[in-house]
Amino acid sequence: MVALGRYAVPLFTFYPCRPDGSSAAFETIECRDEAHALVRARQVLDDHMSAVEVVIWQGERQVGAVGRVADPA
Repeated sequence: MVALGRYAVPLFTFYPCRPDGSSAAFETIECRDEAHALVRARQVLDDHMSAVEVVIWQGERQVGAVGRVADPA
């Protein structure tokens, strides 16, 4: 957590993953809570067009993942 004034803001790490599960990048972002981290993960996914999902971690705990919605054929 990062202290901002009197409040500690949690750090979340976002891993945009390719179809094979690999990740060539990550972003560490301060978010006020897990709900905000999930919203931010959607933005990270939009920024990484080769990624099919973004996996979110807070320290050693996996918070969740956000994936792309497949286009119906």
